[in-house]
Amino acid sequence: MNPNIPDLQNIIETEKKMFGKYLVPVAILLIIIGIFGILSPIILSAVTDGIIAAMLIIAGFTWIAHSIQMHQHQMADWLKPLLLFITGGIMIALPKAGIAAIGLMFVLYFIIDAYRNFTQMKIYPGHGRGWSIFSGIIDIFIALLFVVTWPRGSLILVGIFVGVNLIFDGIILLMLRNVKPG
Repeated sequence: MNPNIPDLQNIIETEKKMFGKYLVPVAILLIIIGIFGILSPIILSAVTDGIIAAMLIIAGFTWIAHSIQMHQHQMADWLKPLLLFITGGIMIALPKAGIAAIGLMFVLYFIIDAYRNFTQMKIYPGHGRGWSIFSGIIDIFIALLFVVTWPRGSLILVGIFVGVNLIFDGIILLMLRNVKPG
């Protein structure tokens, strides 16, 4: 693991180049969708479920194309796209189950993020130690919130957390436009 802290200026310039002249419209769009998600979390949860399902189905088609191109004829080569299709199809046919599964993925994410925050202090001693501990505690709290309210709570919590994340991403992009190279 590289113990060096990444150069913030390079990260900012990369983000600015990636979005180019669309940085502000993308930022505003993310904030608007995020606000909508907080006001209508069940709808944003369903949209999130649909997007993930679509990605799984597209990945299934991509894997089939790969298998055909590579002249794969074994049953094992066709199980992966079948699994992708079935998983995406279930998420579309049973959106509540898909959203509940996304809620469990959030639990796993927040537990891993808490672990990273608590171990981060050993890698970067003196760099925001208090904030790392605070963030780890919040991660555990959020993971417990998902676990205690699962599966019903996922219908609302997924939309709220995706919405909040989109708002913060939009705000960060707006802040990047004011950063001067230096």
